[in-house]
Amino acid sequence: MMTHRLCAVLALSLAVLPASAAAESSDAVFSSGLSDGLQLLGRERALGRGNYHPATEETGPNDPILLRQAPLIALIGKAEPSVVVLVTKIPASDTAGGGGGEAMCAGFFVDAGAERLSQPVIATNSHCVEMRKVGDTIDIGLFSGNDNRPQMVKGRVLAYGDSNAAKDVAFVALEDPALARPSLKLWDKLDVGEEVVAIGNPRGFLFSVSRGIVSALGRDTVESQFVLSADQTDAAVNPGNSGGPLLNMWGSVVGINAMIASESGGSEGLSFTVPARFVRLGLEQFARTGDLKMGVMQVSLAADSTLRVKSVVAGGPAAQANILAGDQITAVDGQDLSKMDPADALTELLVRVKFMSPGETVTLDLNGDGKARTARVTLGEPAAPKWAPLPKLKKRAPKKSDFVL
Repeated sequence: MMTHRLCAVLALSLAVLPASAAAESSDAVFSSGLSDGLQLLGRERALGRGNYHPATEETGPNDPILLRQAPLIALIGKAEPSVVVLVTKIPASDTAGGGGGEAMCAGFFVDAGAERLSQPVIATNSHCVEMRKVGDTIDIGLFSGNDNRPQMVKGRVLAYGDSNAAKDVAFVALEDPALARPSLKLWDKLDVGEEVVAIGNPRGFLFSVSRGIVSALGRDTVESQFVLSADQTDAAVNPGNSGGPLLNMWGSVVGINAMIASESGGSEGLSFTVPARFVRLGLEQFARTGDLKMGVMQVSLAADSTLRVKSVVAGGPAAQANILAGDQITAVDGQDLSKMDPADALTELLVRVKFMSPGETVTLDLNGDGKARTARVTLGEPAAPKWAPLPKLKKRAPKKSDFVL
């Protein structure tokens, strides 16, 4: 079984409306070219999804089935306008044929909460935009009320993390902030069994909605790929869903759809999301530093009986802070790790440091040779090749140990 990121590479035809029609609408028409003779039909009206079980004289508007479906229909109707289509150019060197192309993902306007940002922000996955440079222009499709006719506008890449280091979060902005749509709130709490809804552009079918439940929480590896605290759902997602929101039944974002495990390359009920907490931490980092870079301490860590330092890179940030091999890490920035399961403590430390930029300082409480002390580490730039919290690749699924940070 393979893991697949969900940014769809499509032979897209983007048909701009003729001048006469453009006077009435600035929308564009997408045709995915996926199947000859297959015509995608938009909804007749923004909330017309009830047509699959129409009210009749026999059933009436108080039909129990319609009443039971009403909250879901309302949720989708409220959330969908906040979802966007992202289309990025792929350099020729990154495609099999060498001719370049376009990749389609999704994104959503995100509520920055207490973080004071100067502009509305669209959240998505790093792997959707990291082939571009920060500041590059990107095409964005805004929901227009018709699933097949997004309003195409220009945006730009604000910041992105390193998706290969399990920091698959990125932010994009519109060139014209006045076109922004309502933002979706983030929600950190999630339980196995909760119903969830995914919205995205699978295989180029724009603004598609699927539904499922939360299957598991906190996956750290999918096959042999390190993902760090990814939540698992059986909602149908496919290439093109990347960057789109996973919503709870209150319409809050609980994750960003990012990856599937699949033999076929399509949905097999095993999809994985970047948790909403990571998006929140990314917003906080972006507000502080203006980027989503990842600082490093240049240590290797182990989490067996305790969370401890295995080795320290000579001359690196940790060495300069007098951190030693064998030191037990008992707290990070005031958060007690000593009472946590070592694997959970390692996850918390990785997450904390992952969302800090080079030049920022992390405070560690240490215990070495029976003596407690505190170290302040000023994080450095990743070395080449990239420093990342990746496990050593082995034939078996890697354990939560031997991490480099």
